[in-house]
Amino acid sequence: MKRKKWSELEEQTLLSKYSDLLNSGALAKLKTREKKFKPVADHVNSLHHLHDPITFPFKWSWRDVSIKVQNMRHQYLGVKQKIRVSKDQFNWKDGENHWENFLKYKEVFGDVELDPKAKRMTDCVDVFGDCGDLGFGIDSEDSDEEEEEEAEGVGSEGEKEIGRLGSIGAQVLELRDAMMRREERRREREFRKEKEAEFRKEKRRSEREEWLENRESELEERQLTWARREFEKRVRLERELMEERKWRKRIEEKMEEEEMEWRERMVALQVEHEKQMMQMHADACQNQMQILGIMARLLCQFFGSTSDGLGGGLGALPPQVLQNLQHTDGLGDNGKPDANSPSEFI
Repeated sequence: MKRKKWSELEEQTLLSKYSDLLNSGALAKLKTREKKFKPVADHVNSLHHLHDPITFPFKWSWRDVSIKVQNMRHQYLGVKQKIRVSKDQFNWKDGENHWENFLKYKEVFGDVELDPKAKRMTDCVDVFGDCGDLGFGIDSEDSDEEEEEEAEGVGSEGEKEIGRLGSIGAQVLELRDAMMRREERRREREFRKEKEAEFRKEKRRSEREEWLENRESELEERQLTWARREFEKRVRLERELMEERKWRKRIEEKMEEEEMEWRERMVALQVEHEKQMMQMHADACQNQMQILGIMARLLCQFFGSTSDGLGGGLGALPPQVLQNLQHTDGLGDNGKPDANSPSEFI
């Protein structure tokens, strides 16, 4: 059966949830370990295993959480021993190089003092590498009874020492697993970093593509706007040209109408002028005829119709002329001849 192993993300979730319960006061109201750690286990499973069972294949029980909390305490002590500079001085920043959640554990559970009796054994174990994840607890359900006995303080100090010496052999065998787990955690961190870098790269690529698409859309929109404006401008110019042609045509028609009217007026004036000239000519002829008629009457009255000399002189005229000279019915009261009388005299 594959050994269960916590990932650093699951450890962070465990510490965060435990801190929330502790700060809210809910943890103090829970009396049993099951009631204390079951909400934490459910929270870790809901965020990791249920969401991504491939990356986080293990579903944790409240016993697993209880054991993990105790093992993290041993892991914290192991890392603290490593970063110890002097008796009371520690390089806290270096703690995260050994365990990523080192400062997070210190923030939630507080600092844990080093056990002077365990220093010799810790130094002995440290030669094989970072065994902080083991401490003196075994990350399995089989060690739950041992952890529970240790937590409740059952047994004397001497029995604990004997148990610890007896478990050195098993712990030494666990050192190799601890080193392998440490290497696996390092690889997981590198894998997560690669995933994050790949995600950021993909995000930048998506943003770049989106920016290019938006740019292309803006260019297309600008081209459409420019084409629409050009079309509207061309239509407006054509409409203006058509209106100008219509205006010019109206002006030309108006000018032609005025010219025709002017010509008609000139023709009418010319006809009227000719009529007046003809009337004047006719009046002049009529006046001449009236004068000649008056002179003929005067001559006839002056000389008398019985005078031989005059009769001989007038006898030479044609009979019709004499008749016209003696005819007085063609003159009006004012001495003008009738306009309807024929002009036989002419």
